[in-house]
Parts: sequence; C-alpha cells; structure tokens
Amino acid sequence: MSAVGLSIDAITNDLHFSGNSLVLVRDAAAVGQHVRQRLKTFEGEWFLDTTAGVPWLDQILGRRYDPALAEAVVKAEILDTRFVTEITSFSVGFEQPLRQIKIREVEILTTYDQEVRV
Repeated sequence: MSAVGLSIDAITNDLHFSGNSLVLVRDAAAVGQHVRQRLKTFEGEWFLDTTAGVPWLDQILGRRYDPALAEAVVKAEILDTRFVTEITSFSVGFEQPLRQIKIREVEILTTYDQEVRV
C-alpha cells in the first residue's frame, strides 16, 4: 500500500500548485508530511475526530514545563502515525521568553526504508 497526500509547504502551510493542478506527494515524503500535520494539530481541534492531534493544552502547555512528558507525548504522536517505523533523531525544547515548545529536529524511518526529516 502506498501513502499519498497533497503537497503542503512546510513554511507557509499552503498547498503546492503546478499551474492549475495540485501537487501530490507519495510514499516517504507523504508520511513525513503527515507527521508534520499531526504535530500541528491540537487534540479536539478537528470536529470529525476530536481524538486526533497532540494534547498540547491538556498535557504540555498551561502547566509547568516537563521536558520528559513533552518528549514522550510528541514521540507517541509520531510513532502512532501510519507507515512510521522508528524515530531516528529527535530534539524538543522550551523557549522561556516566548513560552513556546520548539520542536527543533525530527527524523523518522518509514516502512519505505527511507529516512525523512520532518
């Protein structure tokens, strides 16, 4: 089975177009993009599935920052993504002045035997 998705710009989160056609991504690139989308979704945000997304508000934000908990929650969301087999590189931190979680680096291994930087 192949993973397919619409190509989304990682910086602007806008769809990619080629002329008047949407651009598709396949296999490992689609899996990496799906992981990125999951990490940007707050749990309860999507009305069709309120369990989808990261429990940012309930478990991480709005309370004292716990690096072990933040890492565990984010890693669990990544590993729960279809076609992800392993996290090969991971770095997350908390930026105190902005009160913001910063996911610095995530690299995953997919069932397509390709490593993808998320």
